[in-house]
Amino acid sequence: MRQTSRLFATFVLVALVYSVCSCGHKAPRVEGNYVYEHGWNYDIKEGHIDVHETGTMDFFPDGTAIDSARQVYTVDLNSGGTVKWVFDYVSPSRWRVDGEDFYFSGDEASFRMELIESVADGCADQNELASRIIQSVRGGIGRETKFHLALLTRDELVWSYTYPDGHTDTWEFRRR
Repeated sequence: MRQTSRLFATFVLVALVYSVCSCGHKAPRVEGNYVYEHGWNYDIKEGHIDVHETGTMDFFPDGTAIDSARQVYTVDLNSGGTVKWVFDYVSPSRWRVDGEDFYFSGDEASFRMELIESVADGCADQNELASRIIQSVRGGIGRETKFHLALLTRDELVWSYTYPDGHTDTWEFRRR
């Protein structure tokens, strides 16, 4: 009986110490409002595209998110000349975390990418090309993508993705 009382008292003491020590040390949570800047580039048959975006990401506790950005696409055309588009990008999305895996997908039905500015030097079919870019983005937005959750602190969220060709891209979000 005395042995059981000591074990019980030890258990209560350990539980009490754990609860006191962990008070105020909550694990960081994804939910919140973040700002970010990101850039990437790729080739299309007409030339080379550089993209830069500045945006906000709002993660909600129910697993939804809103990604809003100003995206600037600059294409150096193989035929000579340059095209620059500015898009207003809004993507209602879904997210979830499983350990160090961060899953994210946009909602293709409510996704919006609107052309708000276009400057062309040497591209007669700039509107057609802009439409193809929008359709390409729309076509991949609904696919759930698994990112690596590289960092999650009170002020920062960082995820990365490794492409099939082996290169890794990283997104850094700062909590507002």
